[in-house]
Amino acid sequence: MEMIGVLLLFVNVYTNIKILYYYMNTFFNYFLNIFCYGPFYLIILSWILLWDKKTLFFYYTVGLFLDNIINLFLKGIFKQPRPYEDPQKFNLAITHGKRFIFKNGIPYDIFGMPSGHSQSVLYSTIFMYFALKQKSNLLYIYYIIATLTMIQRIYSNNHYLIQVIAGASIGALVGYTMFFLSGQQLIGKITEKLDDFGPI
Repeated sequence: MEMIGVLLLFVNVYTNIKILYYYMNTFFNYFLNIFCYGPFYLIILSWILLWDKKTLFFYYTVGLFLDNIINLFLKGIFKQPRPYEDPQKFNLAITHGKRFIFKNGIPYDIFGMPSGHSQSVLYSTIFMYFALKQKSNLLYIYYIIATLTMIQRIYSNNHYLIQVIAGASIGALVGYTMFFLSGQQLIGKITEKLDDFGPI
């Protein structure tokens, strides 16, 4: 009789743990899937914050396009598959010159090195870090979204860790370079004032 009670208790605890695991896993997946749109959140936020700073807005937007072109170019050079890619299908796609696979009508790049999401969120974060030095509280939003986006890319099996690190490094480099170039534009060229022959 005692054995049946212990067995029923074990089944009850096991069932509760399975139910809890299911709900926690569902919530975690839903929560992380929100951050697959992390680059878009940061782009929109950056555009809003830079709207009245025309030079920074221009360089941020140009850098954004340049960052994506660099990403596509590097993916074509490295040709490293994503973790979920079937090696046979991947090799078949490469031999037939297919780089994009359509899923639900949306083209997906089969190459994963470097991570475009990581590159984009770090580009925005680094550029805005230098652009908004006085508004440091807003930077926490950038740090959180960038970190969770990179975690999501690994957790959802879209990228290997090395692909995320490479994307983040390239995005940070492009972000710093574009901010540096915008600073050069803001400073301009310093020239000596011509003498106006006025009184001293």
